[in-house]
Parts: sequence; structure tokens; C-alpha cells
Amino acid sequence: MGLLTKEKSVKKEFHASVYIILYKFILGLVEFITGVVTLSLGTKIYHIYQTSLISELTEDPHDLLARLSEGIVPHLLTHNTYLIIYLLILGFAKMLGAIGLVYKQNWGVDLLVSLTILMAPFQIFNMIVSPNMFDFLYFVLGLLIALYLIEFKPHAWISKVLKVLQ
Repeated sequence: MGLLTKEKSVKKEFHASVYIILYKFILGLVEFITGVVTLSLGTKIYHIYQTSLISELTEDPHDLLARLSEGIVPHLLTHNTYLIIYLLILGFAKMLGAIGLVYKQNWGVDLLVSLTILMAPFQIFNMIVSPNMFDFLYFVLGLLIALYLIEFKPHAWISKVLKVLQ
């Protein structure tokens, strides 16, 4: 019951939802922690992966999951500099935007909506190259959250941001 009253007070004072704030903060935290773990333990994880893969392929040389992971995991764990930078910056920015929403700051909305706009081309490209329902739902949810944060008035938000930038 307490969460519902908090939700109503946040919506009344500022056009944001407690659920959106929690979603964005937790998503940013997961991305940031993934970047830190990959940065600090990437080589150890890669060695564990290699030994597990070798033992799995000796038991069953035609293991589908092992064969599929052979093409993906080594690239993620050995060429991970851009991935780490991406995860750290994106995760930190999402957490910062959620904190801005908690303190009812317009820059929090601007940051989260701008991140959604900046990431949209990459998400659309990913959906075209390898379409799946999870990516589509993640993209649509992010788009709906961004539209909700700007009260479904993108033209007014863009003109407000452009005024601030001038």
C-alpha cells in the first residue's frame, strides 16, 4: 500500500512513475555492474569458459550450445574494451537519470530520453540483423517510457531542449 501512495505523490508532483525510476535505476545498475565485472574478471571468465568448453566438447563433440557459444563468447571476452566502456557509461547515465527523476530534476528526464534516442538506431539495427521478441519488447518499452516522461509531447520537449541549448 505504501508503494501505491508513493507512486501517486511522485506522479502528482512530477510526471514520472516510481516503477519507471526503479526500472531505469536497476537496469543501469545491472549494466554498470556487468561492465565492472567484465573489466575486473574478463580474463578469468575467459579461461574458465575455455576449460569448460573443452571438457564439454570432449564429452559431446556435436553439442549445439557449445558450438554456438564458440563464435560469440571469445569475441566478447577478448575484444571487450568497447563493451566495457559502453556498459559503464550507459549504466552510470541511466542510474544518474533515475536519481534525477527521484529529485524531480528536468535533466533526469532529458538524460533518459536522450539516451533512448541515441540508442534507438543501434537497437533497430540489432532487431533487423537478428530479430527476436525480447529485443522488440525492450525497444518498445524504452520508447513508451521516454514518451511517458515527456508527457507524449515530443515536439514540445524538443523545442524546450533546443531553447536550453541556445
